Amino acid sequence: MRLCLISPRPVDSTYVSWWASEEPGRGIARVGAAGIVTVAALAPDDFQITIVDECVDPFDLDRHGDADVFALSINVAQAASGVALAKRLRGLGKTVVVGGPHVSLAPQFFEGRADSIVIGELEPIAEEVFADMRAGTLKPTYTSTKADMRQSPLPRWDLYPNDKSYFGVVQTSRGCPFECHFCDVIQYLGRVQRHKDNAQVTAELQQLYDLGYANVALADDNFTVYRKRARSLLEAIASWNGKEGRDFVSLFTQVSIDVARDPELLRLCADAGLVNAFIGIETNNEASLVESKKRQNLRVDLTEEVKKVVSSGVAVEVGLVTGFDHDERSIFENLLAFGSTLPTSTFSVATLMAPVATPFYDSMKDANRIVEESEEEKQSQGPVVSLVTNIVPAQMSRRELYIGARWLVSRLFHPENFLDRFYLISELLPPAPWERPGNAKRRLPRPNLVRLYTQIFREEMKRDPRFVSVVKQAMRHIRSRPDIEDSLSSVLGAYTYRLHTLRNIGTYDEAWAEMDSPPFGADVTLERAGALGSQARGQGVEDLAGLTAMAK
Repeated sequence: MRLCLISPRPVDSTYVSWWASEEPGRGIARVGAAGIVTVAALAPDDFQITIVDECVDPFDLDRHGDADVFALSINVAQAASGVALAKRLRGLGKTVVVGGPHVSLAPQFFEGRADSIVIGELEPIAEEVFADMRAGTLKPTYTSTKADMRQSPLPRWDLYPNDKSYFGVVQTSRGCPFECHFCDVIQYLGRVQRHKDNAQVTAELQQLYDLGYANVALADDNFTVYRKRARSLLEAIASWNGKEGRDFVSLFTQVSIDVARDPELLRLCADAGLVNAFIGIETNNEASLVESKKRQNLRVDLTEEVKKVVSSGVAVEVGLVTGFDHDERSIFENLLAFGSTLPTSTFSVATLMAPVATPFYDSMKDANRIVEESEEEKQSQGPVVSLVTNIVPAQMSRRELYIGARWLVSRLFHPENFLDRFYLISELLPPAPWERPGNAKRRLPRPNLVRLYTQIFREEMKRDPRFVSVVKQAMRHIRSRPDIEDSLSSVLGAYTYRLHTLRNIGTYDEAWAEMDSPPFGADVTLERAGALGSQARGQGVEDLAGLTAMAK
């Protein structure tokens, strides 16, 4: 039985490395496609499996088209491209199965667009699905329950083009106990978090280490929310990472800001090599935090809490969201002032979206505040490069929200604003485990990935004299801090990569980065902003050079 597992190209370029290319075999994925290697591990031994990650290598019928069944794992950013590929394959008489996060969240969108739809987590029904696949008796729909993560097999990363991925992935749990109203994860994974055993996690880390990874993302919607479990797992990882002749692997995950209340847990994170984390701060507007049910961010000094995390040895990427009902037009300048106090090199800025199949979407729909032009647009809503929301904001127009968010991105990523935060980070950040005397060194990324990051630096140096000046100042400062030289170099690299990506997709605007306030009177339409986003999605960087003019 020949099975081709496909991870379609995401429609949002910010979730794909900037060097992703339409040319076969030339792309590099920022993060490996964990979904398809997990499915591959559940297949019977007699299945011949081909894996296609379109972030790395676009699906090609001549090279990949001889399978008996084609199975697509689809998240929200892959919905449009996944449906298009399924239509193409079925038009050629191929058997197509679809599953994954967005299929589970909104299965009605995929009805009639595949021969078989898998709703929910595959593990509990894998035996039935693969048996029917072998027999040629696939059912139109399979509905599963929540998986016992302790029974999950070792993913088949051995089938993946690992030399074309920067981050390997270990999924340590599924589910999140919080109830942020704009989050769709809890709608398909649930609010009861389920965990893998420590031995499973370290076995997967060893597998990725053996395959050459220097950086691994711990795929957990909230890694530290269950403190006892997190401590135990971190101790196990610390006993593995950099021990028994291994170099240190740099780990990344997602946590909530309440981790700052536990200094011991933060110390364990740093000791284990978990030196980077994404934290959804969202906003410093407390009324908006109450509105979104982001209770864990209330009644604390968010700046001081982030400083505690960084002071422990965990560098932070901050998530910000604009467009809540309690946000007036002044929110953008307020968030700029707030963001400038945070010791972080990068931000993930989004406008508030209402994902389908969430209570928030239903409430916006009931209030006639959902904006959608087609079924495809409705189902594909997610964090998109255009920054155009799918709701009608309460205290500003959608156009004003777009302009304010794009101005905020531009101001936060202005090289001189980054430099101020860079100095703040250097005052707080202690040595990483591999920078401590007597410890193992850090494993370096593969040479091809190092060359690509070098290329990013060179391109940015050619583009922007302000960036050149800031890099020179940052490098002088890095040389003055040999105790954390590697960590500060990583901070500078993370900023440069993100600036390059945002500039290429048109979200960062050099002129707007110099403005003291959002240019609400600018000649900007949402149609042009949407066109910018739609053209940026799924295209290689070589196609994007002229797109920034479209949104000006």
